[in-house]
Amino acid sequence: MPLGTNHRKMCFRLLAGAVFALMLLYNCLTPYIADDFTFAYSFDTGLRLQSLPQLIQSLAFHYMEWTGRVVVKFFAQGFTMFPKIIFNLFNAAAYLALGLVIYRLARGRRSGRYDILTFLLIEAALWEISPAFGQTNLWMCGACNYLWATLGCLAFLLPWRYYLQKPFASGRKTAVGMAVAGLFAGWLSENTSAGMLVCLVLCIGFLLVQKKRVPLWMYTGFVGALLGFVILIAAPGNYNRADDFVDTTPFLTKYAVRFLNCVDMLWENALPLLLVFAALYVLLWWQKPSPTALVWPVILLLGGLGANFAMILSPFYYDRSSHGVFSLLAAACAACVVQLEGVQLRKLLAAGTACISLICLFDVCNATYDIASYWMMYCTRESLIVAEAADNDGAPIVTYGIEPYTRWCGAFDLPDIRENGEDSIALARAKWYGVAELTADEVRTYPFPGHTNAAYEAGYEQSDSEAETSTSETQ
Repeated sequence: MPLGTNHRKMCFRLLAGAVFALMLLYNCLTPYIADDFTFAYSFDTGLRLQSLPQLIQSLAFHYMEWTGRVVVKFFAQGFTMFPKIIFNLFNAAAYLALGLVIYRLARGRRSGRYDILTFLLIEAALWEISPAFGQTNLWMCGACNYLWATLGCLAFLLPWRYYLQKPFASGRKTAVGMAVAGLFAGWLSENTSAGMLVCLVLCIGFLLVQKKRVPLWMYTGFVGALLGFVILIAAPGNYNRADDFVDTTPFLTKYAVRFLNCVDMLWENALPLLLVFAALYVLLWWQKPSPTALVWPVILLLGGLGANFAMILSPFYYDRSSHGVFSLLAAACAACVVQLEGVQLRKLLAAGTACISLICLFDVCNATYDIASYWMMYCTRESLIVAEAADNDGAPIVTYGIEPYTRWCGAFDLPDIRENGEDSIALARAKWYGVAELTADEVRTYPFPGHTNAAYEAGYEQSDSEAETSTSETQ
């Protein structure tokens, strides 16, 4: 029996609440990691950040010496001045907001229907597809750089989606507001903002081809976004950093390899989304909807591909840089799902969603165990370091590193305490604890069902060896 509007509304809100609660729990179980310690100090003076003017000076130095991504860095550094629970709450809300923005990009301004199936598929895509979920959604520095950047870019696309669905009146204030909003949206992320710009160009082009009026705010919004993107890319810090990565590979070979890296990112991680989009789009095309209904999913798809292949201009394509790519691809799939009609087809989609949800539940169990286990080991090590730092009066400390298992843990594949205590992250971490140096002489971890971890096995074998030695000595 189909659910009534009130029941769908209640279930939709309960699902959204569950997403927020789970992400809040994960954020609370994610401590400071890697660059979080570095960002707690001003880039120009090295002093602990304590005020807004100090933060602005630090960002100005960062723009000139390191990177142009100062809008997201404002939050990444700013949150270090407050108790971490503040970030935990805002970040859980940002993650939920991203899912809701993607939902609205798909549905547009339609009201009176709470599409639980589509929202579940969106959340499943965000959860399952990202190869660096913890780095982009839980790690404080990474979340500000990727989750928040993606949220800003996709939220900026909402008025464009609404206008293509049904034109609305606007004035000069709207044009000015969109120019300012576009400036910040274009300034957020090198590749996600590039994908957003692709969507803007395609929206304007579609209206021109359809011989429809292009409102002033679209032009001002695009110009503002383009200007913000230029400010981001033109930062002197980008070129200072590029000097540290000299690549002598021949031109054609270099860019061919980078292109294949971008293709490989899609093949290894986004292939399920691309296949799902192809199937959904064919089904949508068979229903012969309006031109806008057919074009909008393609705009989002091309925006995602644009964000992906923009990484050709970067010497490295880190997994975490794909966050905006997969979010746009998820939005493209959702934009097809919401328009599919027919009782039998919706039942098939519901059955598929139920299967995907079951897979997600299994992964949630593994992720929760991994995140909680890492947090417990981290807290134990933290108490030992703090106690030793107080007893040793700032002398160097040798401790151990911790290695998590799954990509849902914020610390997965990020630098922890290591043997070398001279890099910027290690120096900031030592400063955080008030010691001269903080290094590790071993890596510890915890048992994890279904996984093999060399560090844990080595520790287990060492414990067995020590036990046998102790027994023989006793005998």
